[in-house]
Amino acid sequence: MNDCAFGTKDPIYLKYHDEVWGQPLYDSLKLFKLLALESQHAGLSWLTILKKKESYEQAFYDFDPHQIVKMTDKDIDQLMTFPNIVHNRKKLEAIVSQAKGYFEIEKDYGSFSDYLWSTVDYEPINCGYKQPSDRITVDERATKLSKSLKSYGFKFLGPVTVFSFLEAAGLYNAHLQSCPNKPIYNHN
Repeated sequence: MNDCAFGTKDPIYLKYHDEVWGQPLYDSLKLFKLLALESQHAGLSWLTILKKKESYEQAFYDFDPHQIVKMTDKDIDQLMTFPNIVHNRKKLEAIVSQAKGYFEIEKDYGSFSDYLWSTVDYEPINCGYKQPSDRITVDERATKLSKSLKSYGFKFLGPVTVFSFLEAAGLYNAHLQSCPNKPIYNHN
């Protein structure tokens, strides 16, 4: 068992940890997709959402914001019975609001990726965790980004969820220093 993988033995979570989590993402659409998924796990385990990821991709046009912004109340009504997603209307509507905010951010910053990466001066921050008990769940940067996202209409993205996103998207290197799957950075 890899202590860095949050003590889980679930093969889906382990694969996610080993191949995806913490690897720096720079593609705006992939960042949007991950952020939208993070918003769905508010109050739930991330493993729950990982197991529903493919269904969310089907329900939300593989998280293409160009398609999502066209979704109507009727579309959300239909999603309330869509198989294998969380049937919380406010969370489903939040993804539509987030797609609208995505385009506002693109207009203001040139790209969604630049907006997010500017919060860490375009370089991943190494958290330097040596053991699981060193991990924190929120910081000032995540709190500030959460407020900024909310100003663009993003919902279900409080500071703890945003912190989790920063780790997952590789803006923070939150892997334990001993983790065999941590990204290799050119700085400390």
